[in-house]
Amino acid sequence: MEVIDLRYPSKTRGMKALFTGLVFFFAMAAPCFSESVCSHVDLDWISSHISLPNDARILQMTERGELCEVVLAINGGLAPIYAGKDFILAGRLFKNGISLTRETLNAMSDVAEKEREKLAVKKALEKENRATFFKKNIKALDELVALSYNPGQARDFFYVVTDPNCSHCKDLLPKLELAAQESGMGIKVIIYPLLGDSSLDLAVQAICNNYSYEAYLNIKRVEPIPSCERAENLVMKTMDFFRSANLFFVPLVVAGDGSWVAESSHNTVVRAFLGLEPLGEETGPHATCNPDLE
Repeated sequence: MEVIDLRYPSKTRGMKALFTGLVFFFAMAAPCFSESVCSHVDLDWISSHISLPNDARILQMTERGELCEVVLAINGGLAPIYAGKDFILAGRLFKNGISLTRETLNAMSDVAEKEREKLAVKKALEKENRATFFKKNIKALDELVALSYNPGQARDFFYVVTDPNCSHCKDLLPKLELAAQESGMGIKVIIYPLLGDSSLDLAVQAICNNYSYEAYLNIKRVEPIPSCERAENLVMKTMDFFRSANLFFVPLVVAGDGSWVAESSHNTVVRAFLGLEPLGEETGPHATCNPDLE
């Protein structure tokens, strides 16, 4: 039974209404107050602000005041970013002279090592799969050859896959010419223009004008860009073939019988396969041209 104090009827009713209203307000506001600054963050939301590779993953999310610290796994490394309500910051977060980002990465050193190991295993498997692919489909490469170099009518040869705009390819090709002379082998050049429209124009220019190896080494864009059926068909077949091999970088050197593949511009590796010098440990970065890194 409700008891009303008749001495203060309006005050009692007013207090009751106020109490009921406050209970309702806090009941409705509680979800808002408890909502995490990370609640809206996922890969789709992040991708709407920045470009991510297909295999990117979220490893950890931590509230940092008004920001959500997100640690992403990208290409074998850890990449911290900071998400606000409708924006993303990249870089280090400091508080009171201390790098909170560094603290996070130090605490995840074991995770970082596992990510590096995963990447190494993945790259080794991909390389093995490509080598198998080329050995299985080696005869198809002849249909993709755009030009060649044949010192002294050499009977044996190797393939080089190149993009006319790739700086690492330009560095490698003269060295391959010397290696071909020393080994008495020929070179069959496959032009794979994966670095954009300029690469495509240069590929068409070289193919339609029947460039020699020397002319291709010194290729420069000329206007107007020629057009011919041979270039259109050859480029299309080449692009389709290497995409089916999951190959999205150059240069690449392949033995004429598919028995070995060198996947970078390290000329020492190619020379070792050709028997010109001992095979040592490959040093330096994996020097290739990749459209994702250009």
